[in-house]
Amino acid sequence: MKHRITCLLKNTLPLLFLYIVISCNNKKEVNEFEVIIKTDAKTDSLSMYPSFVSKKFLDTTYPFLFKSAIKNGLVNFKGKKLSHPIMFDLLVDGDGLSEKFFIDNGTTELTVSFLDKDKKVIINSKTKSKAQKEYESLKKNGLDSIESLYKKSVGLVKERRRFSAIRDTMIVDFLNDNPDSYVPLWLMTNYFSRFGLKYNKLYDQSLNSFSEEIKNTELFKKLSTSIDETRKKYFLNNKIALKDFDLEFVNFDLGNINENKYILLDFWYTNCKPCLEEMPKYIPLYNKYKDKGFEIISISVDKTNKIQRWKTLIKEKGFNWLHYLDENGTETMKLNIISFPTTFLISSDGKIIERDIKAEKLETFLNSKLK
Repeated sequence: MKHRITCLLKNTLPLLFLYIVISCNNKKEVNEFEVIIKTDAKTDSLSMYPSFVSKKFLDTTYPFLFKSAIKNGLVNFKGKKLSHPIMFDLLVDGDGLSEKFFIDNGTTELTVSFLDKDKKVIINSKTKSKAQKEYESLKKNGLDSIESLYKKSVGLVKERRRFSAIRDTMIVDFLNDNPDSYVPLWLMTNYFSRFGLKYNKLYDQSLNSFSEEIKNTELFKKLSTSIDETRKKYFLNNKIALKDFDLEFVNFDLGNINENKYILLDFWYTNCKPCLEEMPKYIPLYNKYKDKGFEIISISVDKTNKIQRWKTLIKEKGFNWLHYLDENGTETMKLNIISFPTTFLISSDGKIIERDIKAEKLETFLNSKLK
């Protein structure tokens, strides 16, 4: 019996030891990340920062900044398990930033020279994260080229705007093809943060394209909230010159229309077939809820030669709410509203609850809020 136990232990212990080793290694890969950097620089330390975006976008999974001494040309950073891939920059004081790169849990080995002008980051192919591979693909397919043109157009405002628009379109196109990729999320956050948190209509319209997994991250939620805040400032802090139904000029203040609990702001024109299909559905909603805190304000972009048709159609169709005319759509164009109908459901505190809400969904909303 004793001999059997001894044999059993001899056979089992090596397997048990191997299991422990494998488990420990797996635990390391899952529960932490490590970045091993080979570099040359004029100074003796190097910093790593999450894409140099504003701190307001970052969660507590990772520090605001990693910094360490360069020893024998090497720097090593370790951290707790990442909730998702992160885009980083490397910084050497006096020498500027490296290229951006992505890491995930596990080990990433890279080389960067701060003595070179481009400061290119070269990552060991065996340690590249999925996000890094996606990022390199996007760069190869045009992002690098447009970034280069943007940098060369210093002082040329129109050119920079054009290149920015092309760049943003590339990012959104990539997102549409890769909704589960964290690359467009980080790039959008980076550019939105870098350029002063100004409203970006394309980013705003594309947020819903991200996968549900990404929508549940703190980074996405903070980006979405910030874009929502800038949309409100951009859209509601505008006064536009309109004409009322009697064709008298009025200074229409988008930020001062919240006397009611909820307002549907509706942009349309009389030859717009989708507009005329949707607007009759508002009639029963308006009649039911107008005395309970609901208002509709329709702004037409009809041309000068359609003004009489505009007035006649409103009366014939029974659209008995508030109407204004943006003759030839000159003011509406300033708000970047170029498709019709465009609607905004706005609360009394000035928050845009939803854009382009359908009548059916609007009815459900009003029924729950204005019983």
